[in-house]
Amino acid sequence: MLEFINIDSKVLIHFATKLTLSIVSFLIIYFIRVLLIKGLIKTNTKVQKIDPTLMPITITVIKYAAFIISILIILNIFGANTNGIIAIIGAAGLGLALALKDTLQNIASGIMLIFLRPFNINDYIECNSNSGTVIEINLFTTTLKTVDGLFLFVPNNLLWNASIKNYTRNGLRRLDFFVAVSYADQLNLVSKLLMNIAESEKKVLKDPIPMVVVTTLGESSIQLLLRCWTKNDDYWEVNYSLNKIVKESLENSGITIPFPQRDVHLHISNKTSESRSKVIHALQEHK
Repeated sequence: MLEFINIDSKVLIHFATKLTLSIVSFLIIYFIRVLLIKGLIKTNTKVQKIDPTLMPITITVIKYAAFIISILIILNIFGANTNGIIAIIGAAGLGLALALKDTLQNIASGIMLIFLRPFNINDYIECNSNSGTVIEINLFTTTLKTVDGLFLFVPNNLLWNASIKNYTRNGLRRLDFFVAVSYADQLNLVSKLLMNIAESEKKVLKDPIPMVVVTTLGESSIQLLLRCWTKNDDYWEVNYSLNKIVKESLENSGITIPFPQRDVHLHISNKTSESRSKVIHALQEHK
């Protein structure tokens, strides 16, 4: 009986020792991971060596690497055959890869987005029905902030497999401003007026040169296009400003801004003069 108790106590002590070593190893790796991430963020804040796009994925890789190393060390402490476990994990990983095909596609797409850089942090992009400012790029999703303050979490696979329109990359943006005037107005006068407005607007760039052209001869109006360039940050301010200035300038110059209209000719036949008078009277009351 005493021998059994002695053997049992040795087993418990041996297990407790390994458990203690495992906990200590896990805590050491955990604190190393925390210090490494904090040091990376602090250093990058000062010297800006790592692109903001790469920071989230770098931190994620460090976390997963630390976790995997911890598991392998703990298994090794308990005497497990890590080579066999790695082989089992590989086989299980193949099964998971088939089951999580879409998730792995998001990871692969995230890596491609990060290295090929179709957009960076703080770029305003549009992809299919999704648009907004890029806040963060992770392994699985890209976070966008819309103009009305909403957050979109877009799977990376949707971004990588579709056309991406980047409004920020070039630094400049073209503004196409359409103006409709009456057929009775002089086009040279209208064109000169629009050019003067573009040249007097401080946030409209001088190069490329603004231009005014006639684009459409419509049913009730002639449509002109004022095309100019602005910086990205000034685009909407210039757009709103032109709406106000062009409207006021056209009115002050006596130029008509027409609205869609249609002439209706009423023909009355085989009616008495009394019936004709009633119809005309009814139409006048309707007006």
